[in-house]
Amino acid sequence: MERPLGLASFDRQRRSVHALTVAVAVVVFWLGYFGSVAAVYGDVSVLAPEASIPEQRVGGIVGSVLVWTYFALAFVRGYGGPVLDAVVYPFAIVALAPFAGRWLLFGPDISGLFSRFVGWVVVEPLLTTLLAVVPGIGTFIAVLSIWGAAIGDADRRDWERRHLPAEFYDEFVARDRDGEE
Repeated sequence: MERPLGLASFDRQRRSVHALTVAVAVVVFWLGYFGSVAAVYGDVSVLAPEASIPEQRVGGIVGSVLVWTYFALAFVRGYGGPVLDAVVYPFAIVALAPFAGRWLLFGPDISGLFSRFVGWVVVEPLLTTLLAVVPGIGTFIAVLSIWGAAIGDADRRDWERRHLPAEFYDEFVARDRDGEE
C-alpha cells in the first residue's frame, strides 16, 4: 500500500530535515502557548489545573497563529510537505501539544481532563481546539497569499517544479493548469 499523494514530503528533502521541521514547530507552538499565557496572566502556573479553559484558549490561539505562520514559511522554503504543512501537522500540534506541554510541566491532571468531557463527547476540548485552529488557518492563508502575490508566475512555476514531488505535481497542479489554458 502506497502513501497517499497528499501525505508526501516536498521533493529532495531528507527525513532528518523533515523531522526537524516538525520538532521545531512543536517548540514554536509551546513558545507561543506558554509565552502568551505568561504575558497575559503573569505566570504559566495558571495552566496547571486542566480546567483553566480561558487561559488555554489564549495560549492556543497565539500558539496556533505562530505554528501556522511557521508552517507557511516552511512551505515557502520547501520543508515538510504541501498538505502536511497546510493541514496535518499544524492541526495535530494545536490539538495535542497543549496537553503534552502542560503534562510535561505540571504532570497529568486526569480528573480535570475527565471533568471537561460531557458523557462520551469531548465538547470543551474540541471547542477550544476549534477556536485556536481558525485564526491559525487564516494566518497560513494570509502568509501564502502575500508570498504568492510577491512572486511572479514564472517564479511560482519554478518553485512548483523544484519542490513538489513529480506525482503530486502531475495530479494536483499540472491537471488544474491544463484546464486553465
